[in-house]
Amino acid sequence: MEKNQRNKSIAREITLYISAFAAFICIIIGGTSIFMSRSSMIKQAESSLTTINELGAEKVKIVIDDRLLILQELAHSARTQTMDFSVQQESLKGDVERLGYLDMAIVNLKGEAHYILDNHTANLSDREYVKRALDGEANVSDVLISKVTNSAVLMYAVPIEVDNKVVGALIARRDGNALFDVIDQIVYGETGYTYILNTHGIVVAHPNRDYVMNQFTPIEDAKTDPTLEDLARAVGEILANPYGLSRYNFNDKEMYNAYTAIEGTHWILVSTAPQNEVLSSVNALIKTLSLILAVILVVSILISLVLGRTLTKPILSLTKLVNRQADLDFSPIDQGTIQAVVKRKDEIAQMAVALQSMAQNVRGLIVNVAETSEQVSATSEELTATSQQTATASQEVAQTIIDIAEGATEQASNTLEAAAALESLSLEIEKNRARTGSLSQAFSKINEHVSAGLKAIQLLNAKTRENSTASDIVFNSILKTNDSSLKISEASNLILSIAEQTNLLALNASIEAARAGEHGRGFAVVADEIRKLAEQSRSSTEIINQIVTNLLGDAEMAVAKMKEASAIVEEQAQSVDLTGNVFNLITHAIKDSERLVGEIDDSSKKMKQSNDRVSNNISMLSAVAQQNAASTEEASAAIEEQTASAEEIASASEDLSEMAQSLQELIHKFNI
Repeated sequence: MEKNQRNKSIAREITLYISAFAAFICIIIGGTSIFMSRSSMIKQAESSLTTINELGAEKVKIVIDDRLLILQELAHSARTQTMDFSVQQESLKGDVERLGYLDMAIVNLKGEAHYILDNHTANLSDREYVKRALDGEANVSDVLISKVTNSAVLMYAVPIEVDNKVVGALIARRDGNALFDVIDQIVYGETGYTYILNTHGIVVAHPNRDYVMNQFTPIEDAKTDPTLEDLARAVGEILANPYGLSRYNFNDKEMYNAYTAIEGTHWILVSTAPQNEVLSSVNALIKTLSLILAVILVVSILISLVLGRTLTKPILSLTKLVNRQADLDFSPIDQGTIQAVVKRKDEIAQMAVALQSMAQNVRGLIVNVAETSEQVSATSEELTATSQQTATASQEVAQTIIDIAEGATEQASNTLEAAAALESLSLEIEKNRARTGSLSQAFSKINEHVSAGLKAIQLLNAKTRENSTASDIVFNSILKTNDSSLKISEASNLILSIAEQTNLLALNASIEAARAGEHGRGFAVVADEIRKLAEQSRSSTEIINQIVTNLLGDAEMAVAKMKEASAIVEEQAQSVDLTGNVFNLITHAIKDSERLVGEIDDSSKKMKQSNDRVSNNISMLSAVAQQNAASTEEASAAIEEQTASAEEIASASEDLSEMAQSLQELIHKFNI
């Protein structure tokens, strides 16, 4: 159960790592795209705002120049140059209404004005626009607030010249709304607007007519209204340099503005756009990118889940197999399960083949050891029986010697021969004891080799775990490389598509600008900015190519890890070979035991022959047994020693049999 949970945790880790990496990539790509798009859109908006402002200033200039040009034509007429008001009035009265003026007036060199429609006169010598006209300069006044009608008006003034000498001035009063109508058409987007400042910082034209009527002056009004401080700062910059761009906060809104001095006037045209409209497309882009990146992240999570399950399923199967072998169950493996793993043809498949081979080798080794231990047990039992028979025979010989003790004295020479035979028998018995000791050492070697075999198996398990760890690293590296390649491919395709569309738009804009001629200069500027945007897109592609290079580095790391896994598998195979060698040594040790047992059997035969010789000699010496009583007592003692030795041999054989049985019990714990 713990191993199962561990495999499940591996699957979760794979999912977590891939998801985290995908989220990181999405954040990097999304953040970079949004930042670059925001910067590009701000630059594009500033460029567009500047273009609109410049075109607007040109438009206002053209409107004013047209008005002044018409007045100059009227001032150059012969009837106007007479400076006879009645003639002038008759000539100009129809032009007032035809040209859309509220009224016109003839101003003499003293600054006295005589109006055409109402015959009203006024001294305008202190008016700036009158002074400039009398100095020979055609000009237009600031927007003035009429004290009579409380409405905004503009005063156009041109000199009346005769023979290149100023003899008076022609002025015309026009409704200020005419100027307002012009600037109302100069807008950026839906909420942008345009207004006009004079050189004193006074708003002379604005979509909000109250600013004009109240002579709104931001720099002065900011002294009493702190909320206008940022606007006043911007106006100060405009007055200091009437060409450029600036930003300011007005009515809690960030505003972008472009400003240009209107040539031929004392006015500055200011075009303004709220930041929220300038960046509106960025917000839409953020939503689109967020949706796309969310989809990519979800797909990455799903892919990581599938990959996690694909990887952990065969690992679970192999874990069950290893757990079964850990429980000493080396019975034949279900081939269907193994074949399903082997078909993968990867490191996990190699591990499955190695485990299957190990199980087969261990199963064969256990069978061989079991058969050998049974043979050792049977041989030790036979040795025990033989030793017991030898002890019994020795006891019978001792009893016989006691029975013939009375005639032993007459058999001195035969007794000496019997003693020699018994001595030979004693030597053989000592040899048997030595060989029994060798047999015990041989079985000690068996135990040592068995312990070495167990250590080899433990080493094999350790190598298997290392192989599993290396495989996990390889899989993570490969998954990262594949996922990164997929994301980068999508990002590259998207950026290339944007670059192609951008180039197409730039081409269309350039064509339209060429068709429009002078009026298409603004479009040409926009086309140039679009081409710059395309260049920025290509730069983004270079960044993505760098990311591809990094991902190739990850792939190389995966290959290195795969080599490490192969080396671990090779070490695992060596461990299995070591296990086979250890158990081969066990087999040789058992064979040595068999050889020693055979030698003990030969010694027993020689001992029997010696006993036969002793028995024959004792039969021949039965008549003189009494004479050899003392010698027979020594022979009896020797026989007792022989009996004790035989009993020791029997005891050692029983111990050997018990060891063989213990080995069989250990072998029976293995399920083959």
